[in-house]
Amino acid sequence: MPDNHAHNKPVSEELIRQYLAGELDDKAMHALERQALDDPFLADALEGYAAHGPDQSAHLADLQNRLEQRVNRDKGKVRIMYYRWASAAAILLILGLSFIWINHQELTHRRDIAKVSTTENAILQKQDSAAGSQTPAGEPATAWKKEEDSPKGAFAAKPGTIPPSPPAVASAPAKDVVQPSAPAIKVEKTSDAAIRSAEAEAPAEDALVQTAPAAPRIMMADTTVAAKQDAYNNNYQYKAEGNANEAKAYVKVNRNRAMVAQERTPDEKLRAKMMMAPLARHIVILGSSTAEGVGPKTKDSTWVNLLRKYLQEKAPQSTVTNLAVGGFTSYRILPSDADVPILRPKPDAAHNITQALALQPDMIIINMPSNDINVGYSLKEYQHNLDAVMKLARQQHVTCYITTTQPRNTEEAKRKQLIAMRDYIIRHYPNNYIDCWEGLSAPDGSLLPQYNSGDGVHLNGLGHQLMFERIKAKVN
Repeated sequence: MPDNHAHNKPVSEELIRQYLAGELDDKAMHALERQALDDPFLADALEGYAAHGPDQSAHLADLQNRLEQRVNRDKGKVRIMYYRWASAAAILLILGLSFIWINHQELTHRRDIAKVSTTENAILQKQDSAAGSQTPAGEPATAWKKEEDSPKGAFAAKPGTIPPSPPAVASAPAKDVVQPSAPAIKVEKTSDAAIRSAEAEAPAEDALVQTAPAAPRIMMADTTVAAKQDAYNNNYQYKAEGNANEAKAYVKVNRNRAMVAQERTPDEKLRAKMMMAPLARHIVILGSSTAEGVGPKTKDSTWVNLLRKYLQEKAPQSTVTNLAVGGFTSYRILPSDADVPILRPKPDAAHNITQALALQPDMIIINMPSNDINVGYSLKEYQHNLDAVMKLARQQHVTCYITTTQPRNTEEAKRKQLIAMRDYIIRHYPNNYIDCWEGLSAPDGSLLPQYNSGDGVHLNGLGHQLMFERIKAKVN
């Protein structure tokens, strides 16, 4: 179906209000209704405005006042929430900076300790190796000279040596002494020449500090980085192999599916194609002369045939069974076993709700626009009969839609009854009614001339087109 919405002019709320109030001239009303035929959204808007009254200014003003009160009341809350979020963000920022600063200080302290420890170890190792190479066998690794002017015979360390703890030196006898964490050292008297020779060979402490080797901690860090890199490479390679295996499995599955599709028989292929096609539907129509097709100049222009063509274009197996008969009232479509009062027509067993349900349809559409009012039946009878038909359809779990009454050029009292029946259907079947009044009726309830087939009762082709668009929207 071609898209005619692109050339539609925008319709303002004021124009809709004037249209519903009957303030537009015939040309403007006709143009708006023509546009509504091409634009289902405009048709729905006209229907919605008509359902809720043409003047919504009072409701809009009330909504505006309530919205302003709500906004003013929530301003203070918004400010409070803003300050709370700002305070929380500031606290988190302070905590984060404090954590970073503390970690930095601790890391610096650990590096200093590691550097001092490494330097001391290097000095001791250098002194031991130097003393071992210069001192004769049987003599201690370090030379000490007893200062004659030292009080109590204390020993004084020469430059370039590290003295042991005082208790260990004072109690050391002339014999061999075993230290807990060092090899046995034999302390003997050393000549001045040997002491000077050891001092000359011992390097300065500052030089040992400057030439200290790199800290083992840094070497461990380098090793850790290399290990992480190796682990990352191994993990990446593992994932790449997994992805490759998944791709191979996917290709294998698709190849198997293609082989199965090629092996299908023609019947299996046809069934698969039908399963993917739109679902065929069966719709049954109950009604009177309008549903039967009276009014349009050609049968193809009736709303029932337009609906049948639309459904079969989507799904060729769709069917529309039309049980409508001209002149029918609501009594004629009652269930076959209905108890009908005297002087009222009996149900037609070949064209009533019982026959419609026997056809096992997916949907039933009832179109009884005005005959009951025209022949003089009361509103209570009209309502009771339609309620009985709708109740039976619901008991059978069949979707059922009912059209509203339609405008008719008749006396004023009957036009008011048609309007009252229209309101009853909309009120009692809010989800199952189809509006066939708005856009077709003048303000006094008479049929608009542009939709009049000439008898003041039946719709012409343009009116049937409008009905079809509204029924199609419900069917979809």
